[in-house]
Amino acid sequence: MDKSERRPVSLAGLGLISAGAVLGLALATPAAASASDQQTRSQSQAQQAQASEEEGA
Repeated sequence: MDKSERRPVSLAGLGLISAGAVLGLALATPAAASASDQQTRSQSQAQQAQASEEEGA
């Protein structure tokens, strides 16, 4: 009876892989959020400028 050719998987290795995936997602997500956040900020600043002009008029 031959042993299977499969190698045992280390739990520490799986932990490192999953930690790398989580870190990658954490670093990628704020970049996308900040881009949309900048658009939201510029829109809110434009709205505030319109409101202040209307109050001053």
